[in-house]
Amino acid sequence: MQLDRITRRHALFVIGAAAIPQARAQAGLLPATRVDHVALAVADVDKAMLFYRRLFGNEVLKDSQTPRRYVRLGPCYMAIAPAAAGEPKCIDHFSIGIQNFNASSMKSTLEKAGLNVRESNVGLFVTDPDGTSIQVWADQSWKQLNNAVFEGGPKQEALFHSLGMHHVAIQVSDMARATTFYRKLFGEPEIGQGNPPQPTFHAGETRLTIYNPAPGKPAKIDHFSVLVDPFDAPSAVKTVKALGANAELSRQNTLNEFFDPEGIRLQVTFPGQTYGTPAKK
Repeated sequence: MQLDRITRRHALFVIGAAAIPQARAQAGLLPATRVDHVALAVADVDKAMLFYRRLFGNEVLKDSQTPRRYVRLGPCYMAIAPAAAGEPKCIDHFSIGIQNFNASSMKSTLEKAGLNVRESNVGLFVTDPDGTSIQVWADQSWKQLNNAVFEGGPKQEALFHSLGMHHVAIQVSDMARATTFYRKLFGEPEIGQGNPPQPTFHAGETRLTIYNPAPGKPAKIDHFSVLVDPFDAPSAVKTVKALGANAELSRQNTLNEFFDPEGIRLQVTFPGQTYGTPAKK
């Protein structure tokens, strides 16, 4: 299976959806191409890999010096590493891909805007007002994972055919303060539902949504969504549940979201999906 393959219909969807967002993103500091990857912190990397390989396929890289793995999602990927001792299982950070990324120039731009920037050998890191970590690095950084090699293992058909990342959702403690921060990076958002309203920022062809957590819950990266080909939702629910996920069909007979065996929340979104229509077969 070639994960780079994309149909003409899907290409038109992505291009059409991205045309306006990319123009808006230019108003911010980051000329984002997309959310390049998300990084998960898990209790058991090997068990997590059994789950995610079944979901998204066999293109997996293994870090040569650590247990960290990378699961390819079209032009994007997931990084999966052990959680630090005493730390929760979570979505540790997400990365914004920048075409023709130049670390020195980007660092200067961000610092001139008053942001604290941490340099690393994998790009730059900034944190939002709640401490959520955001990596800023090259687009399609999968190609720059120099300390990783392809990992073998039994080949199996993926449950979902991934086309890339779709969105990341972030819970924040102070909506006004967070909106100011993300507006600085990505430009003006679209304003959605909720009280206060939930802003959605465009990062190239992908999106970032921020909203308030439930009472008593901490600010964090709540979930991410992978863009996939249309799929048979009832069959997919049975499969992910058999793999240890917490999943149910929605009222529209779709699989909108589920929780992996460690309780990390994720979604799958097919091109053109809305939550008021049934899944395409």
